[in-house]
Amino acid sequence: MEKKRRFWTERRKREYIRNVEDNLFIIAGPGTGKTTLLSRRILNQIMGGERLSHFLLIAFTEEAVQEFKQKIKKHLYREMAINKEAAHKLKKKIHGIDGMHIMTFHDFCLWILEKEKSFRNESVHKDSGNIDIEQNTENQASCREEENIPLEERCYRLLQKNKAFLQVLRRDFSKIYADELQDLNQSQLNILLSLATDKKGKMRHNCLFMVGDPRQTIYQEEEKERQVFYNMKREMEKKRNVQILYLNENYRANKMLVDWINDAFRRRMHSYRDMEASQRPEFLKHCPFHGVFQKKLSGAEGEGLRSLFLEILGSYPDLKERDFLVLCNSKEKQNYFKNSIKDIGFTPQALDHIVLEAHLSKGLNANIVIISSAGGNPSARSDNRNICLDYVAVTRAKHVLIFLTGGDEEWFSDKNYGISELPDLQLLPNEQ
Repeated sequence: MEKKRRFWTERRKREYIRNVEDNLFIIAGPGTGKTTLLSRRILNQIMGGERLSHFLLIAFTEEAVQEFKQKIKKHLYREMAINKEAAHKLKKKIHGIDGMHIMTFHDFCLWILEKEKSFRNESVHKDSGNIDIEQNTENQASCREEENIPLEERCYRLLQKNKAFLQVLRRDFSKIYADELQDLNQSQLNILLSLATDKKGKMRHNCLFMVGDPRQTIYQEEEKERQVFYNMKREMEKKRNVQILYLNENYRANKMLVDWINDAFRRRMHSYRDMEASQRPEFLKHCPFHGVFQKKLSGAEGEGLRSLFLEILGSYPDLKERDFLVLCNSKEKQNYFKNSIKDIGFTPQALDHIVLEAHLSKGLNANIVIISSAGGNPSARSDNRNICLDYVAVTRAKHVLIFLTGGDEEWFSDKNYGISELPDLQLLPNEQ
């Protein structure tokens, strides 16, 4: 259990995660490199002889699905360069990555429904050939009734009802991975546990790898839904063959950002665990300035954002579109800001990736993150979901975090985050 390993170094934890043959429940903060860690564990299992068809990897978005495929391929290519003897064998594995069961939960549930239907039809053909008409009518009526049930719940009920089909899936998927665990609902977690346990309800050996961060729970509206992650954690703590580990080293952000984020959210989140700044020193050269700043606006927000971009790009012309993220808290503001900076040299496609609602930024990062409309009413955004959304927004930054104030103040209140105490942004050409 985690208590026994609380004095382990982060490096030892990561080696353990990559190599241990056990079920794992990982609580990993932002910037901890969980995608890389997960991909390397899969690589080790592939190298150990595990078939690609035995893996099931659940990712939260289509973008994450593609990222996982690319990461696994990258690690395989690296292994090929090192291990010449296994290069031919590994090359075949690379061609099979795109066919692996790496998908979103929605797509996986659709896949289950399709496979179960085929399984049921095959079972009927294996019977005597005499189909009870009354029973068939009841099955059709049951299917129509279940169409009104949410997709994940329908799949879970199906697996509980058709134990033979569930057993087939257990046989097919011996290695199950689930990312962004904090954003899964109870039905989705029930499906994972159904697959990862045996007929007696015991966790299968070295079958399930789960990773999530409760501080980034932004898609669960009700408090009851937000407790699903913690309920799952308590359930896993009871299992003898499940290990729980925390990862807190942030390799993404520099120390100035990590220190500010820790100080801001230590007061706002219950049982907050400080991140440890672990960004490599040589990464500082990737951005010409660093720190957490405020930028006071005197006029319209859109014009203020446009002026800020012109100022930054004028001082540091080598910066590219990929260096920026502008985060806001509404679709209207997203469109407004995109329109405000459309004439400064970015393509429309680039603007779609630069200016985003904060909840769409999960999984992304940039050297410079600009938080619009800061200084909102503290009482209007004091619930846990909005605090988590604030946390997601600021942890996207690698080197610079800028709060725009003086406009429509909608979030990041001065009372809660001390925005007015931050230094004013002042740019110096070629600052290092």
